[in-house]
Amino acid sequence: ENNRTVTILQRSANHIVALKPPAVVCHHSGWTGSRSKAKRGEEPEIPMLQRVRDAIHDIDTRDLSEDDDSPPIRKVNLVHRLDRGASGALLLTYAEDGSDSDSEGNGKNAKGDTAQLIEAMQSNDSVKTYVALVRGEGILHGEDLKTKGWFEVSRAMKDDNGGEAKDATTWFNFVAGQSETGFDRPRMSLVLARPKQGRWHQIRRHLNGLSHPILGDSTHGVSRINREWKEGRNMPGERIALHLGRLRLFP
Repeated sequence: ENNRTVTILQRSANHIVALKPPAVVCHHSGWTGSRSKAKRGEEPEIPMLQRVRDAIHDIDTRDLSEDDDSPPIRKVNLVHRLDRGASGALLLTYAEDGSDSDSEGNGKNAKGDTAQLIEAMQSNDSVKTYVALVRGEGILHGEDLKTKGWFEVSRAMKDDNGGEAKDATTWFNFVAGQSETGFDRPRMSLVLARPKQGRWHQIRRHLNGLSHPILGDSTHGVSRINREWKEGRNMPGERIALHLGRLRLFP
């Protein structure tokens, strides 16, 4: 993969939806350590924020002739984030004049489209549907989770810095699951997840609480199982089997 490759799924005058691949950070931060490669003299890591910004500029200028003036590069803001190892739909907006994003693209002073979409994303009416592959056949304490349809899991959570626990609710639907009958048929389930909030690792922690950790999750999963998938089933090293497949926001 080219270190600047990005797929634009949707674009309007007000927003952009890009496909975030696994093992790519949304933006540079001290937490992700994404600047460490450049410090070691290696090829720097290009975050999604920069990839999308450059891709939009390339699209807007590719039909210009040599005599045409190139428009300035437009800044973009992140409306939300996905974990480095996860993949899926990433929503961004253009940074409006007079409301520049901060150095990491967080849009802390943003107004207009960015603020409206952040508010819509945080609304109880928004629906974010993730797809996950988890360890386990969909049975918990003798109950077949695959027969429950959509069900709710609520457990208060602290963020990555500790502090006071806050409400966290996720709806799950165990779509399919299988028992292990050999290396070619591992014990696993396909799960849909719809978090109501955006707590730190919320889906990952809730699934671990159901004894069905996400495959590839080095923080909340099972190291031995993750190693089997990475060494024997070609799962990329930083891949978490979690994908944001659909975003539904209301004005």
